[in-house]
Formats: sequence, structure tokens, C-alpha cells
Amino acid sequence: MDNVHEVLERAWGAHSAGEFDAALKDYVWLFDATSVRDTEVAPLRLSYVLSAWAKLAEEHLPARQALVALRQRLTERLLADGGDAILFNDIRSINDKLGDLQNTWLLFKQLPPALAAECANSALPSMMACGDYALARGHLPEPEKHLAAYAGEVNAHVAGLALLTNEGMSDLLATVYNYMTEVRLILELLAGCGEADAVEATRRQAVSLIASPEARACIEAELAAPGTTLDAMVELQNSTVA
Repeated sequence: MDNVHEVLERAWGAHSAGEFDAALKDYVWLFDATSVRDTEVAPLRLSYVLSAWAKLAEEHLPARQALVALRQRLTERLLADGGDAILFNDIRSINDKLGDLQNTWLLFKQLPPALAAECANSALPSMMACGDYALARGHLPEPEKHLAAYAGEVNAHVAGLALLTNEGMSDLLATVYNYMTEVRLILELLAGCGEADAVEATRRQAVSLIASPEARACIEAELAAPGTTLDAMVELQNSTVA
């Protein structure tokens, strides 16, 4: 079997050279090849492979049509045999790349209750983008506990970082970035439901739950000026390269 990384490099090269059909053939193969779970190449599917395919779809109509057809096949499989949260997340990721959040929302509403509960966090942004805050709130009934659990994971991870090194600081910034993505999701949900008092309480909680002073400072800066964390990540990366 062809090496996944070699095929990915070949696809990128074909895409850059304007050989769109050849690139599409490789991206289709790569998505299937990286769909096998518990392998070292599986993480490439929703990152490099899907991102590259979606970029090709912006320039090449057959690539977009193939991506829509893939979504349809995965959807039919999900609804036919129950599927699982990983399969739903694949479909949600494709919809994100296609800019079709409504498809995710409508698909989520067709899921059986047990599977919907597993997929809810992945689907929350799409629910809110479609204005269905009631559905989203129903799947996040205790945002305080949800945030506290996430903060606990952040605290455990940050405690093991060497923050005086570039690597440690880079990891800290990435952790804060992911944490703040979740915080913003909760804040948007509460605001959309008209829970103004809960919004302010959650903003305070997002900071107070974090044990590391360095992480708290990053979170406070991000709350005050969204985008600060990403800017710091880019600056640190550029200084490391330099």
C-alpha cells in the first residue's frame, strides 16, 4: 500500500501545479486510508487531508461534488446502523469545511437520544449558528460543571509544563486557546438564552478555576482582547524560527 505521507505530499504537489483531478484522486484515497481507527495516520484525516481537499474544492467543482457525495455516504451509514460519535464528527468536520452548519444541525436532530448525547458537544456550535439555543441548552444543562471538568483537565496538564522554555510556553498557549474556545461556546450559549447573570458568573469562573498564575493571566488577557492568545502563539513561533 502506498505510504500515506508520500501520497499527501504528492497530492499537495499536484494541487499546486494545477493538476486538480490527480490531487482529488489522492485526497479521496487518503481520506479512506486514514479512516482506519487506532493508527498513527488517523489524526491526518480531519486535519491535513480534509483541509487540503476542502481548499481544492474552492477551485475545482468536482472536488466539492466529491466532498458532498462523501458526506452523503457517511450520513447514510450513520443513520442506517446507528454509527458512533466519531463518524458524526467526521460529517460535522466536512460540513464545517463546506460552510454548511445547517446540515450538521438537521442531522443531529435525527440521531437517537443515546447517540445524540455523545455527539452534542461537537454539534453545539452548529445548533447555535442555526439559532436553536433551546436545543443546545438542553444538551448542556449544567455549564458550570462542564466548565469545571474542563478546567480540571487544564490544571492537570499545565502543572506538568516547563513554562520557562519555549516548548512549555507554546503548549500553555495552545491549552489556553482550546480552553477559551470552550469558554466562548458556553458564554455564547448563555447569552443566546438570555441568561445575562450566568454569562458574567461564567466569565469569572473561567478565570478562578485555573490554578496556574501564568494560565490565568493568559485567560484574562484573552477575555479582555479576543485574539491575544493566537497572536502570542504566532509571535512565539516566529521568534523560535528566527
